[in-house]
Amino acid sequence: MLKQFDGSALDRRSLYFGDNLKVLRTLPDNLVALCCTDPPFNSGRDYNIFLGADAQETAFKDTWKYDDVAITTRRDVAERAANQEDGYVAAERFLKGFDVMFDSPTRGKDAELRSYLTFMAPRIVEIRRVLKETGSFYLHCDATASHYLKELCDVIFGRKQFRNEIVWHYAHMSATKRHFPRKHDIIFRYTKSNDWIFNADDIRIPYTESSLNREKYKIKKRPGFGEEVDSNWLHEKGKIPDTVWDMPLCRGKERFGYPTQKPRALYERIIKASSNEGDIVLDAFCGCGTTIDAAETLKRGWIGIDLTLLALEPIQERMQARHHLKAFEDYPVYGYPVNLQEVKVMLANGENSQRYKDFENWAVTRLGMNPTRHVGDGGIDGIGNYQLWHDEMMETVDTKAVCEVKSGRIQLPTVRAFRTAMNDAEATIGILIGLDTISAGIKQEMLKEGYYEHNGEKYPRLQYWQITDEYFANPASLMLDIKLPWQPEPIYHIEPHYDGEQQNLGLYNP
Repeated sequence: MLKQFDGSALDRRSLYFGDNLKVLRTLPDNLVALCCTDPPFNSGRDYNIFLGADAQETAFKDTWKYDDVAITTRRDVAERAANQEDGYVAAERFLKGFDVMFDSPTRGKDAELRSYLTFMAPRIVEIRRVLKETGSFYLHCDATASHYLKELCDVIFGRKQFRNEIVWHYAHMSATKRHFPRKHDIIFRYTKSNDWIFNADDIRIPYTESSLNREKYKIKKRPGFGEEVDSNWLHEKGKIPDTVWDMPLCRGKERFGYPTQKPRALYERIIKASSNEGDIVLDAFCGCGTTIDAAETLKRGWIGIDLTLLALEPIQERMQARHHLKAFEDYPVYGYPVNLQEVKVMLANGENSQRYKDFENWAVTRLGMNPTRHVGDGGIDGIGNYQLWHDEMMETVDTKAVCEVKSGRIQLPTVRAFRTAMNDAEATIGILIGLDTISAGIKQEMLKEGYYEHNGEKYPRLQYWQITDEYFANPASLMLDIKLPWQPEPIYHIEPHYDGEQQNLGLYNP
């Protein structure tokens, strides 16, 4: 369930798991000083997140079809436009214009773009609504759809509210014989009104030696200045960045495996420029949390929204490691399963739904395992590879575990099929995960697989973990339900500091 934002101190840091359009519609008008966001680009690609040495999972699909979801969204925009809701009249006019230009496509590349713009239009409308009158919107995109997004924003915000097209230029190794190598993204900057925040002095960058000499020469020519110019003062003052930002891609300790991750410095510059300490910053497509990490570092409040549970997991690790903030204690996570009832909501739309797959990923990672790709996985939803110390051999031994998630009642064929998949994978231990109590017959069938012995202890090779409300009240109860020769640990490991720099840990308490 999505909680209505009530403006409490706790809500000044908020993380939402769910459809950002639904979440945005729960937020009040004129709430945030800044929205900077990096949505899907209509790239036609699936982006994978790396969860271990050789495991990966689809983090999100940037592929589009003009299907029932797009048609329903389009109908909703039209109805809101008919009711004269602010912003939707403009959005509907834009979408109708696209249909006229491309003859209402339902297949092919034009239909994919039509679906993508239908998806983006109501979200940009709602972002504009929640911005303060002095608020700014930075939309990160690339050449795939940037020109259409610009026209969409021109219509919703008004052409006069367009302020900048920023080119983020980065070094990138790319070899191509048919195209110029792509080495930049686009960031559009809009303001809600003609009165906006822009902190020029906060984003000044040091002059290079050559540009410093040019500035000194120009200052000497001004009336009232003598021959001598204080170079130290001029160097410290620096210059306001122009619209081409040369910044490297994420690298080193800052990068931890999430696709499309952007460098924190990029979003720190945006946040410094267009918000003040204590303001709330919104990222409606927060991914792995670069925007909210930057906002916390700069003593701003933040609201992050993402549909993919695999995005919210590294955010929570990141915020705890870098800022000592614990999910559910220092900030709420709405839409994330916190009891058995919410798990059942995730499963309500069946095994082919994204929410069901999110539940599978969530359950698997509770055991410290890596989710599989869900396609061609042989009935295995999670894999864990462990190195255990063997007392007698005085060395580590490799151990493998697998698991499968089931929402329905566990039957004998389910157990036998999983046992086959477990043995085919050469796993030492297999764990079935479900919500229902298993029968005595099922327990007996599992015991037929025998035990794994390690350092004098016996561990059932085939086990069952029933997810109950007890787990949510006390996650440590997991180890009472199953018996493992290792302690399940979080998959994501974020460095507390990047490049040896301490980032104001725990200093912001709105």
